[in-house]
Amino acid sequence: MKFAEVNGEKQNKNNKTVIKGQRFNLLKNTENLKHSQKASLAVLLKLNEPLYEAYLLKDALKKIWSYRYKKAAENYLERWIDWATESKLAPFVTFAKGLSKDRNEILSYIKHRITSGKIEAFNATIARIIRRACGYGDLEYLYLKIRQEALVSPQT
Repeated sequence: MKFAEVNGEKQNKNNKTVIKGQRFNLLKNTENLKHSQKASLAVLLKLNEPLYEAYLLKDALKKIWSYRYKKAAENYLERWIDWATESKLAPFVTFAKGLSKDRNEILSYIKHRITSGKIEAFNATIARIIRRACGYGDLEYLYLKIRQEALVSPQT
């Protein structure tokens, strides 16, 4: 991840030392940061307003997953999309458009709390078996290998 907002500005040596090594602090959950990490992150966000705005938007979006009612989640998602669009930060505007397109899928997860993760993991397992075998001549043997893999490493 490049700090496009930071790199676009003329910097002095002090700013470069503040920026160096901050990617992890930006991506890490706020509650998991150590005191020293919080302090260095605060200095960085104070130096760069667009980066601060992006950081706030990132943290605000996480709240959507805590909603239990579809309508409340829909209202919050709409509000977040408006915030991201108003921010005029190009990556967030693009991301907000994508969220708007995928609104129904996000709200469906809020309502049902079901993902296709287990099915996708099993499909990947089957693809790995086929790739490793370089093609089986006998379809029954392929089924046997799939069953064997499913028994050895069950998808939880």
